[in-house]
Amino acid sequence: MKKLFAVSALLLTSTLAQAGGYQLQEYSTANMGRAFAGAGIVGDDYSAIAFNPAGMELKNDGLQMGVNLIKIHSVLTGSLSTGKSGQGEIRTHKALPHFFGQKRINDRWTVGAGFYTPFGMGTYYTNKQWFAANHAINSEITTMDLALASSYKLTDTLTVGGSVFAEYMEARLTSRALNGMDNDLNANDNTAPGYTLGLMYRPTQDTRFGITYRSKTTHKIRGPHYIDNHPLLGSIYGMVGTKLVMPEHVLLSAHQKVGKFGLSASARWTRWSRFDKLDMDSSAYYKATGSATSKIPTVNEDWKNAWMIGVGVDYYHNENWTFRAGVAHDEGAVKRPVTRTARIPDSNRWLTTIGASYKSGNWQLDLSYGHMFWKKGRMSNEASGTTLNGEFKTGLDLAGVSLQYNF
Repeated sequence: MKKLFAVSALLLTSTLAQAGGYQLQEYSTANMGRAFAGAGIVGDDYSAIAFNPAGMELKNDGLQMGVNLIKIHSVLTGSLSTGKSGQGEIRTHKALPHFFGQKRINDRWTVGAGFYTPFGMGTYYTNKQWFAANHAINSEITTMDLALASSYKLTDTLTVGGSVFAEYMEARLTSRALNGMDNDLNANDNTAPGYTLGLMYRPTQDTRFGITYRSKTTHKIRGPHYIDNHPLLGSIYGMVGTKLVMPEHVLLSAHQKVGKFGLSASARWTRWSRFDKLDMDSSAYYKATGSATSKIPTVNEDWKNAWMIGVGVDYYHNENWTFRAGVAHDEGAVKRPVTRTARIPDSNRWLTTIGASYKSGNWQLDLSYGHMFWKKGRMSNEASGTTLNGEFKTGLDLAGVSLQYNF
């Protein structure tokens, strides 16, 4: 029985880091339309504040606000080592708002601010009694960044930029053990600081190259941990805490205008290998197991560094309308079935997108839609005293709308 309590509590810790396996770029509707190719240096919206602050130089004073919607549908088919088998269905809807604004101080210097979500995801099983509820029911993690940014034009061809940001994080994870004991973990962090550095090289008016480095952020999260239906103690309340790192990344982008077309490409490398292990302390675990310590045994992770590579095209139809499309390949951070969990259907995927912009006077309306095709994700993951063997089939839809006003 003590072992069951231990692995049940351990289940919550082992998946907290994995919820961060979803890195978001959905804070630019225009960029979404070209599968985020050329992000930060195309110059058709104000999201350079987040993608590459050096690209702020391409726009004058203005404001931008919008919302991007994410819809996930995933079906896990498999069996437990106890003999149970069946399906679990995930349905998730998320709305991600963003806001950017910038002001040109002089011919060389521009400052701005932004609010956006760089990491986050939620997976919610439609049936809380599904056959592998001891592995997962609901999982949610959200980060929100508030950034102050600036760019400076060193020469006619070279611009540098940077930002500092404060990142807030919150998470919730639930599961149900085989003996009916429920786990519910809520954790949050006030803020974690970070920074972004960017460079844009513009050899001609229509040719641009950019490189961005975004730093890691280190969160010391803490919150309540509830264990209900304990066979001896009933309901148990405690506090849980850990350190969680959101990884750094490097983004390379290029953009070339040819007549009425704009050709863009990007490659982003993310250091997911930072998730090699996870340590957590929980007073609820201490009470439930009668352990001599509140330290839950270390969980070994096996995340790998990952690349996302994309290309996109814009067609400048006239002074009012622009149409765009793009395709990108995104590597999953989880490479092996033994580390793929019921909470996160992570695997390699392809993203295809389309979009359009309409300009009228000082206003610009951006619309985009995308669909992500996921490779089937096989799993053979042990948690909460059982091994879950199965396969994910996942699809994801994206839609976005934003409004710009250029002063």
